[in-house]
Amino acid sequence: MSPTNRYRWFHSLKSRLILWILMPTALLLLIDIAVIYRNSESIATSVQKVLLHGSAEIISDQLFYNEGTYDISIPPAAFELFKSRHRDRVYYAVHSQTGTLIAGGDELPRYPNRTEIEEPIYFMTDIDGEPVRVIVFAHTLTNAPSEEFAITQVAQTLRGHDEFRDDLILSTVRGHLLVLSITVAALFIALRWTLQPLMRFSNMLSQRSPGSLDILDEQNAPTELQPVIHALNGYADKLRYTLSSYEKFVSNTAHHLRTSFAIMASQIDFARRNSDDPRSQAETLDSIRKTMGESSKLINQLLVLASVEQNRQDRSTEAPVCLSEVIAQVIEQMAPLAQQKGIELGVDDFDETLFISARPHLLQEVFSNLIGNAVQHMGKPGGVTVSLRRDHDRAHIVIADDGIGIPLEMQPRIFERFFRIDPGRPNGSGLGLAIVKEICDMLDGTVSVSTPSNGIGLQFDLLFPLSSEQA
Repeated sequence: MSPTNRYRWFHSLKSRLILWILMPTALLLLIDIAVIYRNSESIATSVQKVLLHGSAEIISDQLFYNEGTYDISIPPAAFELFKSRHRDRVYYAVHSQTGTLIAGGDELPRYPNRTEIEEPIYFMTDIDGEPVRVIVFAHTLTNAPSEEFAITQVAQTLRGHDEFRDDLILSTVRGHLLVLSITVAALFIALRWTLQPLMRFSNMLSQRSPGSLDILDEQNAPTELQPVIHALNGYADKLRYTLSSYEKFVSNTAHHLRTSFAIMASQIDFARRNSDDPRSQAETLDSIRKTMGESSKLINQLLVLASVEQNRQDRSTEAPVCLSEVIAQVIEQMAPLAQQKGIELGVDDFDETLFISARPHLLQEVFSNLIGNAVQHMGKPGGVTVSLRRDHDRAHIVIADDGIGIPLEMQPRIFERFFRIDPGRPNGSGLGLAIVKEICDMLDGTVSVSTPSNGIGLQFDLLFPLSSEQA
C-alpha cells in the first residue's frame, strides 16, 4: 500500500469505525485466549490429578498387612484409567512406613517431606528425561496396628495432559475466530447498509449543476447527516448573499463609471460646439478634470478593496505601526482643506505609545476617509476632534465632529457599499465607509457610528487589538 493510499485509509470514517470496533474486539479475544490457556492448563492438570488419585486409591485398597508381611495384588483397573491414544507412560511404587519397596519399580524418587494420612501430595519430576507428575498418597493398612501405614506413588507422563490442554485451547480459538469472522462480516454489511444514505448524498451533490445553490432537503435525511446538510444550506445562503452582493457591487461600479464617461462625453461635445469661446472651453475642461478626478477616485477605491481582500488572505507581512504617527499625517494632509472651510482639526487624550499590526497605507485609508468625510460634509464651520487611548488590550480611536450628522435611521446602513445619504449629490461614490469597515474587519477590529451625547454631529468609535508586544 502506497503512503498516499495508507493516508487515505486512515482518514476514512469507515476505516476508523472498523478499527475502533475490531481492535478492542481482537484485544479482548487475545486476553480471553490467554485466560483460556491458563484455565486449560489448570483443567488438564486437575483431570490428571484426579486420575492419579483414583489409581493410587485402587492400588492402596489392594494392600494388606498380615503378621508383619504385606500382601498386594494390583488390579488392571488401576492402570486402565490412563488408557488413551497418547500412550503415556505410567509408573508406580508402594513403600512401607520404613521405606521398604513393597510393589512397583524403583524409578520413582522418594518424597523427602512429611506426608499426612489420606492427604494426596503432587509434585513434578523427570524420569528418563521426560517430565512426569507424581502423586504421593499415604494410607493405613487393613489388619495393621493403628500407627502402621504405607505410601503409594503413581506417576504419569504429560503427553495426554498437554494434548488435552491444546485441544481445549484450539477449540476455544476456533470458536473465537468464528465469532470474529461473523463480526467482521456483519460489520462490513452493516457499514455498507448504514453508509448508503451518505453515498446517495455524495452522488446527489456530484450530479448538481455547476453554480447550483438550491436548498437541500434536511428533514428527510438521516439524523447524523442533518447537521452537515444544515451547515451546507447555511453556507449556500451565505454564498448566495455574497454573490448577490458582488453582482450588485459590479452593477453599481459599472453604473458609476458609465455615468462618469457619459458626463465627460457630454462635456467634450459641449466644448466642441463652443470652440470659439475660450472661457466656455476653460470651464468645460475644468468640469472634465473634476469628472476624471472622481472616476480616478472610484478606481482607486476599487483597488483598495481588492488590496484589502488580498491582505485578508495573507497577513504575514504586517508589522507594528504607530497609530499616533498615522493619524498625525492624515490630520496634516487634511489641514489645508479644513482651514479653507473654517473647520478646526484637533486632538484630545492622544496616547502616542500605541502600536497595532497592520499595513500603514490601509490605516491611512481608514483615517483619511473618516476625517475627510467629517471635513467635507460638515456643512458649516465647526470642529473635528480625534482622541486615541488604550482600552485594556485594544487601541480606542474616537473621531467626532459637530456638523449636521446623519439621521439615526440611516446610521446602520452607512457602511454598505455605494450607500449615500443623499443620492442626488454628484460627488461621492458611497465606497469610503465600506472600505473603512472592510479594513477594520480584516484587522480584527470594529467600527461603529453614533450621535454624540450632546446630540450634535457624528461620532465614530474604532477598536483595534494592540500588537503582541503591547497586549
